[in-house]
Parts: sequence; structure tokens; C-alpha cells
Amino acid sequence: MMDWVMGAYGGIKAATDITQSMLTLKTDAAVTTKVVELNGVLLGLQGQLNSAHAEHTALASRIRDLEAEVTQFKNWEEEKERYQLHKFPAGTLGYRIKPAMQGAEPPHDLCANCYQNGVKSILQACEDGWYNALKCHPCGSVIRTDKIQSGGSGIAISDYDPYGPRGY
Repeated sequence: MMDWVMGAYGGIKAATDITQSMLTLKTDAAVTTKVVELNGVLLGLQGQLNSAHAEHTALASRIRDLEAEVTQFKNWEEEKERYQLHKFPAGTLGYRIKPAMQGAEPPHDLCANCYQNGVKSILQACEDGWYNALKCHPCGSVIRTDKIQSGGSGIAISDYDPYGPRGY
């Protein structure tokens, strides 16, 4: 960034020197030569200022992006404080909302993989073979919560409540 500043000052000094020397010229040809030289310096200065403007715009955009990223990071840090690591009866792990932080939200769990990547992904009930499970649709993880007690599923997925008696 300092290169264009130094170049701009150099261009301004050259333009000033050319203007001063034009005042001492006696012939039209000499004046014309100095005017062409001055125009060249001014065009160079304009190019440097355009470059400086482009660089400034890019830096301002980068600052806005970084500020948004910091805000998003702070928001996630606050949000993830609402959850705690939970071990399901099947031995798998997920993040469960803390009862004190639940408010009006229904009980729910987050995918441990997505949570570690800074993404809030609410798990959805499903079955996985002989297990009741929770599925993360964004990353595809399936978290087995507990073993189905009967030879078949015994319950319909729509009736499965991981927060009921078998979910804790």
C-alpha cells in the first residue's frame, strides 16, 4: 500500500517541477514538449490513484468480511453454550440442549460432527437396523440412541421420541 503513496507523491513532485520549468520557457515548442511530459506524469499519477482506490476497496471489503466472520463466531460461541455433550444408551454421543437453556424450544439434540464444525444441525428420529437412531441430514451421520427391544422395530418412526423414557 505504501508503494502507491510514495509513487503518488513522486508524481505530484514531478508535475510541480514540470509546471515550474514551464514558466521559464520562451518558445511554443518547448512549452508543448513540457505539456506532453506533464500529461504523462498526470496519467501515471491517475493510474496510481486508481490502483490505490481499488486496493482500498478490496481491503474495506475484506474488513467487512472479517467483521461478519467474527460476529458469526461470537454468536456460535454463545449458542453452543446452550448445549452439553450427551451419551446415549447405545454409547454414541451428541449434544443435547441444557434444560435450563431450553426455553420454549422442544427438547432436541445436535450432531456432534456438525457441532465441532460450528454448525447447528438438529438431529431427526429414524431407525438404523436394530436401533432407534437420530440422523443428521446435512452431514449424513446416524447416531444410534438405543437398541430396539423387540425382534422388529416395535414402534413406528413417527412414534419414536428420543426424549421419552428410552431416550435418556
